[in-house]
Amino acid sequence: MNKSSVARQQGDHGSVLVFLHYFGGAADSWQWVVSDLASDYTCFVLNLPGFGSTPPLSALSIASYTQWITKTLESLGLSACTLVGHSMSGKLALSVAATNPDHINHVVLVAPSPPTQEPMEEAERQRMLNHPNLSEAIKTVKGATRAVLTEEQRSLAIATQLAVDHPTWRWWLTDGMNYSIADQVARIKTPVHLLASKDDPVIPFRPLCAELKKLIPHIQINAIKNIGHLLPLEEPKWLASQIKNIVRQKI
Repeated sequence: MNKSSVARQQGDHGSVLVFLHYFGGAADSWQWVVSDLASDYTCFVLNLPGFGSTPPLSALSIASYTQWITKTLESLGLSACTLVGHSMSGKLALSVAATNPDHINHVVLVAPSPPTQEPMEEAERQRMLNHPNLSEAIKTVKGATRAVLTEEQRSLAIATQLAVDHPTWRWWLTDGMNYSIADQVARIKTPVHLLASKDDPVIPFRPLCAELKKLIPHIQINAIKNIGHLLPLEEPKWLASQIKNIVRQKI
């Protein structure tokens, strides 16, 4: 991949796809998906503030992340794109689509954090607040997956988690994941697609579907089984094929 550390590009023709990573991930988390798409599409993969090598935001909020993503898309000269958001970034992608509907062709939610409140037991939240901590990072990756990761994927998932800016990490666990954007989401007219696993151990599939269907009646849902929460690492080929099918749809 080339471009800056904030926005990396792979592929230079076809429809534009922009990828936003999960909480604890980074741009590199998408590499196995993008490798299957770059021959047909122009792919931009972002390192969000506080993740990868991107400096953190001075003021942490869903709104500030939305503004940062919007400005980044503008700086790349993207008048329209398909926005793909995984987990935490699913909520962010919906917020971007709600505030910039004319610039988003499709929103693809990959095992997204719900628009309202992401479920998490308080004991699990307190465990994850012990950051950065190698042993806890290993537990987090193991607990989030159902498929067996390669050693390269596992090492990356642990390393990107440990590299997250500490205040950013705490913000998401204590505030961001609980902040509701339901009022914004209900206004979205852009086509929205959900790609998730029925066996996701982090964000339960059925409650997620029920909430999204209520807020976005036109949402299209495609699911897989026996895979965990980290779909871009666990089942990248399935994810890439689903994204191809979505992009081919007429708007």
